[in-house]
Amino acid sequence: IITYNIMAQTKITIIIVTWNSMYYLFDCLESLMHQTFRDFSVLIIDNGSQDNTVEFVRNYYPTAGVLQNFKNIGFAKAYNQGIRMAKSEYVLVLNHDVNLDENFISEILRYADAKPEGGSFGGKILKLYTQDVDPINGGGGLRTAVRSDVIDSTGLIARKSRHFYDRGSGEKDGGQYQQSGEVFGICGACVLYRKAALEDIKIKDEYFDNDFFAYKEDVDLAWRLRLFGWRSYYVSPAVAFHHRHFSGSANKKISQIIKERRKISKLLRIYSFRNQHLMLAKNEILSNFFRNFFPIIWREIKIFSYILFFEPFIFRSCFEFFRVLPFILIKRKIIMSHRKISAKEMRGWFK
Repeated sequence: IITYNIMAQTKITIIIVTWNSMYYLFDCLESLMHQTFRDFSVLIIDNGSQDNTVEFVRNYYPTAGVLQNFKNIGFAKAYNQGIRMAKSEYVLVLNHDVNLDENFISEILRYADAKPEGGSFGGKILKLYTQDVDPINGGGGLRTAVRSDVIDSTGLIARKSRHFYDRGSGEKDGGQYQQSGEVFGICGACVLYRKAALEDIKIKDEYFDNDFFAYKEDVDLAWRLRLFGWRSYYVSPAVAFHHRHFSGSANKKISQIIKERRKISKLLRIYSFRNQHLMLAKNEILSNFFRNFFPIIWREIKIFSYILFFEPFIFRSCFEFFRVLPFILIKRKIIMSHRKISAKEMRGWFK
């Protein structure tokens, strides 16, 4: 590990994990430089990029702190490195492919300061698209990011089937989510955490679960915040824009799901399937599981049927699941011994 720059103490530490992220990183960092709120520091955790990401940050954004890992240790573990280093009141976990509206930090911070019981806060995330600029008209074959009015996320929804997805994903923003308020959790692409809440819910020096590596680590943390009595809030005036090829929603045709999932690497699809079940083993209250037994089992039957016919390679994750399970059950014991919310209160979030 190599670390560059010592971060000054600020109100917010913005943590960005990179792995060959040059394609989007410039737009992300530029959106930070144009924020109306300025009391923040930026920390880049690089997971062994081979595309000069670290050199780019050091040369063009010298005030940003950089922690350079020599291999890809996963998003969860890398974010944990950054969170441990942060000395600020808040931590903003930010994907490299997210751009913030210039008032994002000021708006979300104003709301967070008024909600001391809140552990996490998220804004209205809209989809960001990339289009090539016609070189004939002077674009030189460059790309440009185009902000849209299509929703990416306005918070996480939890179903009785234990299906977790982004509220409003794919909908055109027509003001239907203008009301700020409490949600189950926040999408990990862009989420503001109260550092005190992260310290409260960490397990063996882990905030995000290192065993997850990537995918579903944000939902797992959101669930744990709930179990420990912290609340999560959606903040409508805080607007961000996100490049994303695939996102979950309540209703999608099978053809659409297949098409979108093909854009995701096989390895990440394996992690997603495995981590969904690790998350259930770790956080589920048994009485709630039996109350929602049929919705949960019916969804599992549909998932296994889909995998059997379209993605049988995912079944190899079962071996990895059982390898990690003993460690997950130890964490479960810690979580349940510190749980502050009743089964009934928790059950109310599964719609």
